[in-house]
Amino acid sequence: MNLTTLRSSKSTRGLAFMGLALIGGGCFALPYQHALNTLEPLTAVYGVFIWALLFSAPGAWALRRNTRFSPKVALLLIAISLSGVLGNFAVCTALQGGSPTLVIIVSRIEIVLALLLGWGLLREVVAPKVWVAVGIMLLGITLIRHDSLSIEDGSGGFVLWALITAFSFALMQVLSKLIISQIDPQALNVCRLMIALAVLSVVPGMLGQVQAIPLATWGWLGLAAFFGPFLGRVAYTYALRDLTIAKAMTIGTFAPVLTLLLEYLLFGRVLRWFELSGGALVMSGILLSFLRLSFFRRQF
Repeated sequence: MNLTTLRSSKSTRGLAFMGLALIGGGCFALPYQHALNTLEPLTAVYGVFIWALLFSAPGAWALRRNTRFSPKVALLLIAISLSGVLGNFAVCTALQGGSPTLVIIVSRIEIVLALLLGWGLLREVVAPKVWVAVGIMLLGITLIRHDSLSIEDGSGGFVLWALITAFSFALMQVLSKLIISQIDPQALNVCRLMIALAVLSVVPGMLGQVQAIPLATWGWLGLAAFFGPFLGRVAYTYALRDLTIAKAMTIGTFAPVLTLLLEYLLFGRVLRWFELSGGALVMSGILLSFLRLSFFRRQF
């Protein structure tokens, strides 16, 4: 296998994993919000993490020999775990005040934050066309729900929590990139979830609240865990082995559009002209990030 074929194979594999991550990122907020009808945010996070641990444990055990632990890996695992706890708590709190689509849209600032963190910490080169693509996609995302982005009478407090979500998850991905060559993504997921559950277990009253979760709510938490911490995060971490953070996060921008479509299909929400236009802009940005445009080669 020559170098060109190898690179093509790695790129295809990375794009396939990002497709799975996209599905997870677009779906997880809907069951998460449903579970929050009866649970406090931290309790919901605990339940989701239990499910995610159960989903990830078999694969992590099978691939345990692919992991090389070191003090650096251990410290970064702790940091990744704490970032995950904060991010999930923030997204739960945001979902209590905003629609799943809107929360996912606002939290897409994670893309820009991950680009900046990847450039600053990993020295990853960010091509000019990627910045242009991100700008177009963010414009599209804003257009999708432009009528809901105002903050009045404190009702927009979820925006702050969505931004905290964005920072936490962006940091989580960049830190994962630092150790992804030393630990299998499923093992990483299991380790961070175990650390997170240990931290949450010392919260006063937490275990009692978890024991009182209704059976039906456990089902919604299971769906949220499958699409979010399991499918979304594990697939994304695998994708980082073959793609830069810039390219991975650019593809991930499409997640809010998927959430919007699911809200329409499941709850009958009618798409308006600016939402459709915003979705088209998002897709245009995604395509732009992969096109080899002579304009950028000449100008930059």
